[in-house]
Amino acid sequence: MEWWRVGLALGLPWLAGVLWLRALWRDAPAGIWPMALGYGGVMGLLAVTLLLRVQVAVGLPLNFAGPIAVLTLLALAGGWLAWRRLWRDSDAGSNGIHWRGQELWRPALFVVLLLWLGWRLANLAQEIWWQPLYPWDAWTTWTVRPRVWSEWHQLVPFVDPRRWLADTTGSVYTIDAWTYPYTVPLLALWPTLAYGAWNETAANLPWLGAALALGLGFYGQARLWGVAPLMALVFTWLLLSLPLLDTHVALAGYADLWLATAFGLAVIAFFQWARDGDRRQGWLALLLALVCPSIKLEGAVWLLLFLPALLAARLRGWWLLALAGMALALGWVWWLTGGVEFAIPGLGEFRLTPALIQVPYLGRFALGYRGSWDPVVMNFLVLANWHLLGYLMLLTVGVAVIAAIRRGTARWQRAGLVFVVTSLLALFVLFFLTDAQHWAEQYTSINRVFLEFVPAFLFWVLIVFHPSPFATHPALSRGEEQGGPRGSEYPPV
Repeated sequence: MEWWRVGLALGLPWLAGVLWLRALWRDAPAGIWPMALGYGGVMGLLAVTLLLRVQVAVGLPLNFAGPIAVLTLLALAGGWLAWRRLWRDSDAGSNGIHWRGQELWRPALFVVLLLWLGWRLANLAQEIWWQPLYPWDAWTTWTVRPRVWSEWHQLVPFVDPRRWLADTTGSVYTIDAWTYPYTVPLLALWPTLAYGAWNETAANLPWLGAALALGLGFYGQARLWGVAPLMALVFTWLLLSLPLLDTHVALAGYADLWLATAFGLAVIAFFQWARDGDRRQGWLALLLALVCPSIKLEGAVWLLLFLPALLAARLRGWWLLALAGMALALGWVWWLTGGVEFAIPGLGEFRLTPALIQVPYLGRFALGYRGSWDPVVMNFLVLANWHLLGYLMLLTVGVAVIAAIRRGTARWQRAGLVFVVTSLLALFVLFFLTDAQHWAEQYTSINRVFLEFVPAFLFWVLIVFHPSPFATHPALSRGEEQGGPRGSEYPPV
């Protein structure tokens, strides 16, 4: 009975998210159902963490019954809305996978890859089911709080060591990472509330859901882009077969997989919006991007990476060059003047100087070139953590730069290239100009942090080498530069 409740706790929010998201598309473009399953699953599970926070905020103890009742109502409302918008009045035909007129090897290879992925996910599920909580960060950071909350049935506060030592009530706890966000611990807590007691297998199951949602969302968005079914599945297979990503599923407990899923799907939706101006994709990108800081602290920094890509999507030609020149000039002035320092009441002191970066909650980082390229070369070009992704990225960056030099570059191409370049620059600053160089030298966080960018990078590789549907539709291509048509208006592929 306990596991039936766990299945309901994970399946019902997924169903509610899928139904509400699917109702946004009245038509049935290729890939819409996988996309809705992926994005809806992530947003549904993240919504549970919000319901748990609300439950505590109104003074109720943490339990399974309250959120599941709200989720049931949301699923029923989403089902009614989807039925009304899609099946009762819809005249949109199905635009799924069609193999008529194609060689037999394509559907055969599609089935083989699909079975391969299914077998891989089944093996990862067995690892989660049989293996007790294992990762070091789960012991010390991410799963300590849900274990305590599961026993107390309330969000017992975790405070700094000084306050913990001064407390005489025994009602507060402490860990080294006491300032870390609550979203990932709440994701681990939710299925244990359904189970009725602390259970490590139940706490780890959402990590399998994150990988499944990431794969479905990636494949669905590739099909919406116009990529053929087989090629979309090949790149989904490339993503879900990456050794380090699979490790974060099998050794569930780290937050990096959740940040990679939310951030990656946000960037992919942003690329879709940059291409055709579909507001639905824009809202998906915005909502998932805003969730990132609540998953890990660096999510707040990665959120800023959308800004230059957004400007690249909105501006072109001399305006874009002028803005880049202004940014370089301001950077030079910042360097000459010694940086800036200011304080915000309630947050703390901000310092951004050529020698120091200090941001409340993120930490204090001394700046100065001290990194080494050896760990980068070894991790991304020699070792098997990423297969051949490093070489593929180098090739794609070169192709994209050459394409960007030509006249008439589409705004999604500019936005994608700017996003990738600024992301790589941010990683360079982190691992070459701060004390985080030790994480690179130890072969630890250099891979975990890069994992957070991998889904977005791999999708960018796919669309760089895939011809855009707008290339054969001049009218739509012109409209794309002026804001673009709605996503449902471009010809189905």
